[in-house]
Amino acid sequence: MLLFWWIRRSTKKLRPRENGAGVEFSLVPRMHVLIEIVIVSLVAFTALTVWETVRKGEGRYAALIPLSVLAAILLAKPRTVWTDHEGIHQRRWLRGDRIIAWNEIAWMKRGRNTGTTYVKSRNGGRPVSFSPLLVGQSRFEREVREHARNVELD
Repeated sequence: MLLFWWIRRSTKKLRPRENGAGVEFSLVPRMHVLIEIVIVSLVAFTALTVWETVRKGEGRYAALIPLSVLAAILLAKPRTVWTDHEGIHQRRWLRGDRIIAWNEIAWMKRGRNTGTTYVKSRNGGRPVSFSPLLVGQSRFEREVREHARNVELD
């Protein structure tokens, strides 16, 4: 618990990266290191589990548990968000990037329990989710408020 508090606290001290006309809000480096350590540990544990089950001639189903945890971590990892003159962009793993133009923003809300900021498009689809583990959440919310006029902002 203390570790996550320390990581979330560090997000407030860091600034997002500015690339010309755009601003990139990436995962805080400390969280990135923590996720990489967990991924490497799970891969090593999976390899040892497979090696041991093959050596003993048992089934390989034991490797499914750490592999499913690994897949869950990779799918739940917060993705980079960036803003530019076009709107809000978020990288995604499986499909193309999620893009919401500034004039298509329907609402922006913050999750009660998670602190995640959600921005929904008028065209439907899943909202862009801005994790509190990304750098510069207050600046992201400020940019959305500046560009989105006549929009429900909570």
